[in-house]
Amino acid sequence: MRVKQGRVILLDYMVRVGSGQVVETSSGRAPIEYLHGAGQILPALERALEGLSEGEQAAFSISAEDAYGERKEDNVVSLPKRLFPGDVKLEEGLCLYARASGGQSYPITVKEVQAETVVVDLNHPLAGERLFFEVNIRGVRPAGNQELFAGKAAAVETV
Repeated sequence: MRVKQGRVILLDYMVRVGSGQVVETSSGRAPIEYLHGAGQILPALERALEGLSEGEQAAFSISAEDAYGERKEDNVVSLPKRLFPGDVKLEEGLCLYARASGGQSYPITVKEVQAETVVVDLNHPLAGERLFFEVNIRGVRPAGNQELFAGKAAAVETV
């Protein structure tokens, strides 16, 4: 069975950046399971996986523009320290997740802590990076009606 819209995909993967550093992998964990075409993964990744067969392995790259976008220097801003939770130890390199008014969360990285302000980078940590993928399609199955309605693969319960 091939990867196409409306199917649930079980996927092992490894993602590297141009330096060769592994930034994410399913190795040592369960593979990811997602509903193809439901926007749960990067659109460019869905396009690259389209048509692959169960058991197939592939390697490809996705440009920065099609992944998390180019870095924008105007996304490095100073925010008042009072906006941050008091129980968080603010330090350079700390990655926090902010919640937008629509409910979605996005990463922000602390660049510098000053007396009254915190300089943060609102760019995604992988912005500006070409991503290199190695994937193994572990399984492909038709999505059930409930999965199609929910727009995501059903959570698998373990006993």
